[in-house]
Amino acid sequence: MSDTRGSAAPPADLEALVDTWRDWGLPLGDRPRLVERIEAGRTNRNYRLSAPGLSHDILLRINHPAGERLGIDRERERDILLRTVGAGLTRPFLYWDPAHRFVVFPFLPGRAWTDAEFRDASQRERLWPMLERLHAIVLDRPRRRYHDYLRHYWQQLEQASRIDAALERDWREFEPRLEIFDASPWPARLVHHDLIPENILETEEGLYLIDWEYAAPGHPDIDVWTIDPSAVREPFVAEMMGWINGLWERMMPIAE
Repeated sequence: MSDTRGSAAPPADLEALVDTWRDWGLPLGDRPRLVERIEAGRTNRNYRLSAPGLSHDILLRINHPAGERLGIDRERERDILLRTVGAGLTRPFLYWDPAHRFVVFPFLPGRAWTDAEFRDASQRERLWPMLERLHAIVLDRPRRRYHDYLRHYWQQLEQASRIDAALERDWREFEPRLEIFDASPWPARLVHHDLIPENILETEEGLYLIDWEYAAPGHPDIDVWTIDPSAVREPFVAEMMGWINGLWERMMPIAE
């Protein structure tokens, strides 16, 4: 990855957040400087920074400014990160902005998985033990009501006139079955909800799962479905995830 120091000027909002570096509680000897932008993910922006006084660089993630519109609860994400770090599933954070504008992580040399790796059965086998550890974590929060979650998207899309007649018809057929699913007594587990190749990081230390902002107690077959759809026991999960992913795609252009 190229070093961008001395080239294009860093974004103004990044500069303003880095100006708070003395509040981070880290043994930094000087103000961090931009090394490069990390082109990963669609929800947030990530920047690699030099960290004078530390033995490694840091990664500053600028959170999406309208996370609530996308169903993101930053307090819940913080709680989940603390639990999953303890289980060896993810990287720790070094500083969490009290206003939820940004998070500082250690920069981990590595790379996200490719689509080909995710399709490779031998690679996917490495994820199952991680999934077992994840689903064993107890989080004292209510399980996700997927009807409420999707209705939150749906109402915003209606207000933005982004619902066409065909989608409206399909939703009216789907919604009652979603309510029945929510009311059924399935056992909730801590679920990542976004296990895509870009959120699996291959490092010298092993695999890490990243980007926990959509994680919550939910139906465990959702994570299973992303790894191996044939292993899912609850067939409704695939249809529901089609709606979650589809409405999320429609939401992204208006969630600013």
